Amino acid sequence: ARYWRARALAGLRREADARSAYGTLAGEANFHGFLAADQLEAPYVICPKDIAPDPVRGAALLEQTDVARALELHAVGWRVEANRAWDFARVGLGDEDRRQLALLASQQGWHDRVVFALSSGDDLRHYDLRFPLAERETVEREANRNSLEPAWAFALIRAESAWQPDVRSEANALGLMQLLPGTGRQMARQLGLDWQGTSMLLDPQTNIRLGTRYLAQQAERFQGSTWLASAAYNAGPTPVARWLAERGDLPADVFIETIPYRETREYVTRVEAFSVIYDWRLNGQVRPLSSRLAISAGASGRPAPSARRQVICPGASG
Repeated sequence: ARYWRARALAGLRREADARSAYGTLAGEANFHGFLAADQLEAPYVICPKDIAPDPVRGAALLEQTDVARALELHAVGWRVEANRAWDFARVGLGDEDRRQLALLASQQGWHDRVVFALSSGDDLRHYDLRFPLAERETVEREANRNSLEPAWAFALIRAESAWQPDVRSEANALGLMQLLPGTGRQMARQLGLDWQGTSMLLDPQTNIRLGTRYLAQQAERFQGSTWLASAAYNAGPTPVARWLAERGDLPADVFIETIPYRETREYVTRVEAFSVIYDWRLNGQVRPLSSRLAISAGASGRPAPSARRQVICPGASG
C-alpha cells in the first residue's frame, strides 16, 4: 500500500511528497523497497547479520539427544525422520540456542531447516543462511547453458522449495524446482536423458538440469521477460498469455499487482526480490529491479543491460 500511495502521489505530480514516501520504503530489502529505490535512483539497502559460532553453546546442543538424533538422521539421508526429530529438538529452545542450532544445520547443508528457522523479525537479516548458494556449481553451469541469469535460477529454487530436495507438492510437483513428472519426462527427452521415473526429480543435480531447461522455455516463450516466465512457471503459460492479451500494455508493476491468482502474484514478487538478493550475494552489486521488469529483456532469461546498483547498509562500520 505504501508503494502505491507513493506511485499515486507521483502521478498527481506531488513530487516532494512522492519522494518522501519512496524514501521511507526504499530502506527495506523487499520487492517494493527495491522498486522505491529505483524511483529515487538510490542504492539498495541490505543490512546483513551474521550468527557468530558459539563453541560452548554448540557443544552443549550436540550433547542433547534430540539434537544429535536430528543431525545424524539427516546425515544418513532419512529426511522425513530427521525433520520430525528437528521439530522436536527445537521445542523449548531459547533464541540463542535456536540460532546456534540453525548454524549447525547450515554447516551440514540442511538448508531448508535454516530457512524455516530464521523466518521472522531480525532473523530475516541472516541473508547468507537464508539464501544459501547451495548446489552452486550445478546451478551456475545449467543456468549458463540455458542462457539464464544464475541469480534468477537460485531465486526460483529458493521460492519453489526452500532447498528441500525431496519436497512433494499437493499437485505432485517434486524436488528443488518443483517439477511435475510429465514436465520432467518431457525435459529429459529433450536433453537426451533416459527417463527412469519420478525418482530422478529427487536428485538435486538432475532436478536443476531439467528445471532450468523448462524455465528457459518459458523465458523464450515470453521474449526473455523473467517475471512473465516466473509467472508461467507457477501458473502455466496459458493464463499468462491470456493476461497479456487482456492488459499487456500496463506497466509491469501494475500488471503484477493485478495478476488474478494471488499465489502467482505473490510468487512473482518473491522471485524477483530473491533475484536481487542472490545477485547481491553472487556479485556484490545488483541489476536494478526495474530493469528486470522490462517486458522484453533481451536474450532469454537475462535482464536487459543496465547500470548495476550499489548495495549499502546505512550506519554499518567499514
